[in-house]
Amino acid sequence: MKINGSYKLPADPETVWSVLLDPDALAQSIPGTKSFTPDGDDAYAIDLSVGVATIRGEYSGRVVLIDQQPTSSFKLLVEGKGAKGAMNGSALFTLSEGKAGETVVNVEGEGEIAGLFARVGQRMLGGVAKLLMKQFFDNMKKQVRANVKAAAD
Repeated sequence: MKINGSYKLPADPETVWSVLLDPDALAQSIPGTKSFTPDGDDAYAIDLSVGVATIRGEYSGRVVLIDQQPTSSFKLLVEGKGAKGAMNGSALFTLSEGKAGETVVNVEGEGEIAGLFARVGQRMLGGVAKLLMKQFFDNMKKQVRANVKAAAD
């Protein structure tokens, strides 16, 4: 399954970059995160709860940030396993300057789901993935705004 999107965040690329790679901001922005702890360089162990329609699942896995090109791009890898299946995916985040005080983040990603979710919710997975990505960026926008406000104080 492929997913793409473009999102605008209210700060310059340097600020957006630092927030996107900040472990606390990531933990607060990834939908369903229950725990997010360091697990090596730019790697984190994660426990989360995600669902498709009425089927919810608990997953444990890893988030790894690789191929970092400061203030311009990085790749995020995610893998997880749970009683109802497994998931893994990757997404390339590319930052570019937008209007004054704005950064455009383009995301190109793909993922695989196995197990009960894949069998039951295959038709819905694309929509759910887009919804989760929108929630991530809505949450990240709050983190960026808080960062900008704290820098101004």
